[in-house]
Amino acid sequence: MIDINLLRQQPDLIKTALANRQKDPTLADKVLDFDKSRREILSQVEDLRSQQNAISREIKGKPTEDQLSKASTLKEKLKTLEVNLKEVEDKQNSVLEEIPNIPSDDTPIGKDDTENQVYKTVGEIPKFDFQPLDHADLGEKLDIIDVKKAAQISGSRFGYFKGQGAILEMAVMHYAFNKLAQKDFIGMIPPTMIKSSTEWKCGYASNKNLMGAYYSSPEDDLIFISSSEHSVVPYHMDEILDAKSFPIKYVNYSPCFRREAGTYGKDMKGMLRVHFFNKVEMNVFTLPDYKISDVMCLEMLANEEELMQELELPYQIVKACTGDLPQPNRRMYDINTWFPGQNAYRETQSCSNCGDYQARRLNTKVKIDGKNELVHILNATLVTDRAVLAIIENHQQADGSIKIPKVLIPFTHFEVIKPKIS
Repeated sequence: MIDINLLRQQPDLIKTALANRQKDPTLADKVLDFDKSRREILSQVEDLRSQQNAISREIKGKPTEDQLSKASTLKEKLKTLEVNLKEVEDKQNSVLEEIPNIPSDDTPIGKDDTENQVYKTVGEIPKFDFQPLDHADLGEKLDIIDVKKAAQISGSRFGYFKGQGAILEMAVMHYAFNKLAQKDFIGMIPPTMIKSSTEWKCGYASNKNLMGAYYSSPEDDLIFISSSEHSVVPYHMDEILDAKSFPIKYVNYSPCFRREAGTYGKDMKGMLRVHFFNKVEMNVFTLPDYKISDVMCLEMLANEEELMQELELPYQIVKACTGDLPQPNRRMYDINTWFPGQNAYRETQSCSNCGDYQARRLNTKVKIDGKNELVHILNATLVTDRAVLAIIENHQQADGSIKIPKVLIPFTHFEVIKPKIS
């Protein structure tokens, strides 16, 4: 959530940010209108409470009829005003939570992901002397991916990794997790279900559409996480952290669940866009200084790049434009990996700095020079199942086999996935 004080002091800044993010700039005016009403009512409430205190001081022994009458009248007025105050505060907060984070100054201005800017390109696109297959067809031929059986059992947007495909999947996750654990990241395997109030504090959805935005169990007031960020970032909610402990770095493994609402018709073939996938994620807490947190963002991006290069995958990095930023994000880089079967780069990872936007709802602070300040929070995808799909497509051979990247062989214990001999 943004700082209401910043909105009061620089409303035009917030309106410009809203417009750049393809949001309604009048949201800022609505919040300020409610804020004006709230402060007017609050002033009246404080005045009535002052009058109550004055009457209490006047009473010496048994109160007079006049004093009782005045006290009763004040109590009723105060009761009504407090109800009005609560209503206005709720309305103000309801609109305030719709306002996304303010993009960084160097975030490109654009309407959607088509206007993201290429930051760098790494690796050579593989050239084949045969027609490359996509992961779905190749996976079926090798019997390492089964989407058809998953559709019978679970419905669309699910799939099985099986046999050597399952071993490759686990090798990627295990290698990525250990890689960061050896870089002083604290390992986490978090809960995959969290309270709806916890999800709201992560800043991705408002209370109005929270339970419908995710897979959930409403009777238990639980939501299935769409990323381990949603259960690891709240790990420090309502805490005042020691400045000497920063940066606090976590690497997490978790299954993730996504409705993929609004994407039907896209990527229906294969396992690029599914409702369930595995993920290794980075979450980092830094001191509240953008000079620090933006540098950390680049360090996290470097970790992603290092892994992609070790997996021998060609990729591009793009800077997300204002219209493509998720609500809590101040800046975001996406890594788009080459998929020969689609003859296109597709998103496999992202890296984001959310500043203090999430920390405000989570009430996560650090004590600096005797003052409690909101921390900065960052997140980055180290790897998901999509990297496995990219390995399958980019490392396919003319005979239909798949070469395993060298760094994974100690975990797979095989160098090639070969077609079965019929």
